[in-house]
Amino acid sequence: MLIGMSVSCEKQDWFSPEDVDALKANFQTQLNDLTFANNALTTSATDLTTQVTTLTTTVETLQAEVTSLTTSNTTLSSENTALTATNTANTTTISGLNDDVTDLTAQVATLTGNIATLDAQIVTLNTTITNSGATTTDLTTQITTLTTSVTTLTAQVATLEAAADVLEADVLAMKNFKSIRDKLDVMVAATIADVNLNKAIDSLSIGLTSTSITPSVLKGLVTAEANWLFNNAVISGTTSMTTSATAFYNTSTDTNVVNYKTLVTELTAAWNAAKEPQLILWFIEFIKEYENL
Repeated sequence: MLIGMSVSCEKQDWFSPEDVDALKANFQTQLNDLTFANNALTTSATDLTTQVTTLTTTVETLQAEVTSLTTSNTTLSSENTALTATNTANTTTISGLNDDVTDLTAQVATLTGNIATLDAQIVTLNTTITNSGATTTDLTTQITTLTTSVTTLTAQVATLEAAADVLEADVLAMKNFKSIRDKLDVMVAATIADVNLNKAIDSLSIGLTSTSITPSVLKGLVTAEANWLFNNAVISGTTSMTTSATAFYNTSTDTNVVNYKTLVTELTAAWNAAKEPQLILWFIEFIKEYENL
């Protein structure tokens, strides 16, 4: 009888099959919810990792552009130094160009620092994703901030590139003018037997004499004299080539004369401003070859 009572009391503490099924169903529901939540978080982390990879690639591209700009600035600094040594009259302008190069270099240094900061932020973001300690909102905010930084850096690179292009064009204009002026000085000092060709050289020399050292002004002088040279010293006018010069021009196989003749043919059809300095230089070389016959 005592045994029967003991068993009876123990069974009263047991869960019924229905209770057990209910508990299992409840646990299974919770497990399913956790599984879905885990899958969603994993997908979010994968998307964020992809965005970080894209941002990293963008930063590498910006770093390459900064390197290219730094190289260009170094080249421009070298050209300015050489121009200062060979052209005393342009000292003031070249000094200003060097200041521009220094400013560009400083801006590139600042940009490089900003990129380094952006790299550090990306490392922090990667660490956050790895630890899975941040919420999706936190990660999205950081990505938005990084994207804004990339946009700002891209705009700064574009500005620096534009400034470098302008500076390079100014340096080229100064170099072209100096090259032409140097050759003209030699031709003016030389004895040229042909009267008309001598007049042409003298006229070019007068037209390319200026106290200005502004690149735009000097380039304008070259343009004006190239037009005069084409219209008067080649095609017609009081200083056009003499009969003997014309015969030489038509028959010579000298490289300078052939190049000059080709250029004149092109200019007859359509004026090309980019070739103005070369037109004058080739005309001077043409006269040298003619006088050497």
